[in-house]
Amino acid sequence: MKPSTKKFILILIASVAGILLLIGLGIFIFLNTQFNVYEDARYKFSIKYPKTWKVVVRPNSTAAVAFLRPKDTALDILQENFSVTIQSMPDTVYSLAEFSDAIKRQMTGMFEKSINIIEYHPIHWGWRSGYKMVFRAPKPDHLWMSNAWLLRQDQAYIMAFLGDLNRYKQDSLIVNEMINSFRLK
Repeated sequence: MKPSTKKFILILIASVAGILLLIGLGIFIFLNTQFNVYEDARYKFSIKYPKTWKVVVRPNSTAAVAFLRPKDTALDILQENFSVTIQSMPDTVYSLAEFSDAIKRQMTGMFEKSINIIEYHPIHWGWRSGYKMVFRAPKPDHLWMSNAWLLRQDQAYIMAFLGDLNRYKQDSLIVNEMINSFRLK
């Protein structure tokens, strides 16, 4: 191979690597400027959330926090939301797999044939294992829901997003960033 060809290939590889690095840096900067971090001292966790979303601390007896996405218009019926719920582990559940199967049975039992499970698989937060389940309920409400959970000692940390199926592509990027940012302290 000619030296000029080798030089051209090296310059091309370096240029592509530089462009990919700039794109990665741009995405990193974009995500860091679009999100705040919520820290919960009582339940010892942190999670990123979009800066434009409203934070509601302890909206009910089991939820630690809820994040509400602003409505697009005043006519919106559904307000998309993401919550983190802390639940005591049932005495009959001994493992993550058993807990995950119980959640899946509850969801399919509650909604019966009106839901379609899109994802159901293990996920990881660093060295912690959890599960993720995404489903859609096209009829009658046109909803999608994303759930992720992990166990710590005798508690389950459950993250749940409820949204409009028409916004799935846009909201799923945000929801995945929120789920992936979840950290126990």
